[in-house]
Amino acid sequence: MNFSIRISSIVFLIMLAGCEYNNLADKFSCEDSDLTVSVANKTNVTSCRSINGSLTVAASGGEAAYDFSLNGGIYQTNPEFRNLAPGSYQVIVKDAKGCQAELAVEISSLDTNLSAAIETQSDNQCLTDNGSISVSAQGGAGSYLYQLGVLGFSETNSFSNLKHGNYVVIVKDSEDCQKVINVTVPRGNTGVSFSATIKPIMDTNCNLSGCHGSGTGSRDWTNFSNLQSNAAKVKTRTGNKSMPIGGLVLTQSQIDQIACWVDDGALNN
Repeated sequence: MNFSIRISSIVFLIMLAGCEYNNLADKFSCEDSDLTVSVANKTNVTSCRSINGSLTVAASGGEAAYDFSLNGGIYQTNPEFRNLAPGSYQVIVKDAKGCQAELAVEISSLDTNLSAAIETQSDNQCLTDNGSISVSAQGGAGSYLYQLGVLGFSETNSFSNLKHGNYVVIVKDSEDCQKVINVTVPRGNTGVSFSATIKPIMDTNCNLSGCHGSGTGSRDWTNFSNLQSNAAKVKTRTGNKSMPIGGLVLTQSQIDQIACWVDDGALNN
């Protein structure tokens, strides 16, 4: 056999095996999970300047073991969180299958009426971040300072160019009383177009003979309904760079655009 033909045959078989891998049945859906999280114990702070609040939660359902995160922080196996200031907290539990459940909890202080109103704008751009948070402090004493995450306190009460997700805002009054606020910047529809953006990416890198090209049955992603039904897997496998195969490589912008299109609902737009 001609050497070049043998090499081409091997490459074709590798591509075919990779495409068959991409056609695996869907894994367990977290929509079917009964995972829940609840408060097991809570201690409020002794004063508005204190950080001696604590919170212990309990997870049930899903599939053990569980990991816990507070306000989007690093996950830990310990369900207890200490050294908490007054404010609102979001606890996220994640089980062994990666399913999540959330719980909002308030740690309070009786010696202040410091509070804050929050306004957010959605992050609705794909390749850049344009979400925002505006904070209006109320109650407490004197003037207010504001902090987003660990950026330090300032008089600025609005924060822009934010990616969608969870943030921690802290408000402090002139007597050093603090209020922690868990804020979610929503994700807006990014409007990534299938016809103008996603289809050219798929046609160049995936919709090829022997892979996801025309005539490959359920793997035929030139058929939009097939691609749409596999959209979540496309996002996962382009994101972890296990797809495309055969030496083809997507840029990070292309990977992000695919993810945005899928998260928008995988529309035929």
